[in-house]
Amino acid sequence: MALHLIYFFQSSQNQNESWTPARYKVVHFFGDEGFIPEMTLREFAKSDPHADSTDLTFLSLDDLKSFANRVAEDLGSESVRLLSVQDYNIGLDGARDNQELKEIFVKYGETVQTAAPSKKRSLFGKLFN
Repeated sequence: MALHLIYFFQSSQNQNESWTPARYKVVHFFGDEGFIPEMTLREFAKSDPHADSTDLTFLSLDDLKSFANRVAEDLGSESVRLLSVQDYNIGLDGARDNQELKEIFVKYGETVQTAAPSKKRSLFGKLFN
């Protein structure tokens, strides 16, 4: 099963004497069978002390990758392709058909390999059957 994660990077900001650190927000996380439910993603995010599970934000790209890896392992996927919203939009401008749209993740994305995919019934199988 192929998994894809699109994220948004927001740089740190100083507004009204309040400092907000840089964040990586999960925008979409999906596989061949569809989107992973947000409640499921929030449960995974709760295990990361640097994550805000209410809005699925992470303080570093490494934390986001670790999160994606845990989800992929639980779903029985060998890898996840991560892609920023900015890179997705760049690729989207040049995509002429569905195949080229899928290739955006290969061309511009970063692959996170899982240690060992699970042999148990996948979460998608549990949710959609």
